[in-house]
Amino acid sequence: MRALFNLPAPAKINWFLHVTGRRPDGYHTLQTVFQFIDWCDTLDLIRRDDGVIRRIGAEDLPEHDLCIRAARLLQQTTQCPFGADIHLRKSIPQQAGLGGGSSDAATVLIGLNRLWQLGLSRQTLMQLALHLGADVPIFIFGRNACAQGVGEELQEIDLPTPWFAVVHPARGLSTRAVFCALDLTSQIPEAKIAGFAEWLKLNCAESLQGSWQGEQQHKQQYKQKYKQQCKQRKSEQKSGSMLGKNPMWGRNDLQQSAMALEPEVERAMSVLREVLTQNALQPCFDGRMTGSGSAVFAWICDVGKLNARAYGEALIALPAGWQGRLCQGLARHPLRHWIDA
Repeated sequence: MRALFNLPAPAKINWFLHVTGRRPDGYHTLQTVFQFIDWCDTLDLIRRDDGVIRRIGAEDLPEHDLCIRAARLLQQTTQCPFGADIHLRKSIPQQAGLGGGSSDAATVLIGLNRLWQLGLSRQTLMQLALHLGADVPIFIFGRNACAQGVGEELQEIDLPTPWFAVVHPARGLSTRAVFCALDLTSQIPEAKIAGFAEWLKLNCAESLQGSWQGEQQHKQQYKQKYKQQCKQRKSEQKSGSMLGKNPMWGRNDLQQSAMALEPEVERAMSVLREVLTQNALQPCFDGRMTGSGSAVFAWICDVGKLNARAYGEALIALPAGWQGRLCQGLARHPLRHWIDA
């Protein structure tokens, strides 16, 4: 095998992101749920027999280009004699909280493991991926997951695959800067992930139009409890930040610090609301920032009636320099089957 072409590197969203503490080494611990979406970068990998690893078709690469680092880490760990030409076609915006760079690095690891016929297991690749960044292992794991620790403790979770509207303003945000600006003393006590599973199962069946079939008695039991939660969370929301009629479960603890660093994040919420109205799209719940920002997203109602392809998957009427897409949630990474258990 000499080459692999058009390998997908999907983006992700965080349904919620709770920061639960800070370790002595400076890393923050968290709770989150990752879901892959079909907004993808694509990569070509061409095997070289001289051991050289390089990016092609790109200029002014950063000194620590993550795709190059991933390839070299794999090469050095396995003592593989082969090299590779790596051609990356970017679509996912950078510094958006969508995991584009991490996903690119993971696809390089997955692709070169196959191209170089190394046969490394998923667990081994995940251990390597953690050296590249806390988000990289989730893309090797290949399933939507609950994450804890610094993001490396993963537990598979079944999620619906609805459509999301995603908007990224013209300016991005440094993950490091957002975490540095976080005030842990003002954080709300963490909510248990089990509560998210309950909310998803018992409240979202109607929004998903039958793709999740919660039992009727469970819905009745949960109805009053959820109504009270909605009232409480609405009072905690900033005025004007609501998109849908109900709040989503949990929160993104990084959103306030991101808004303080970059006012465009707050503006993105307003723009998302306006664009959805212009496109006759109705969000199921309030919108939210993903990851450390600066992209925001909303879950779209009436999935069965939505002809997203008619929009070319792109949201119209965005400000100059902004990016927006209609994306569908994925049940798993497109290359998950390329790695043995």
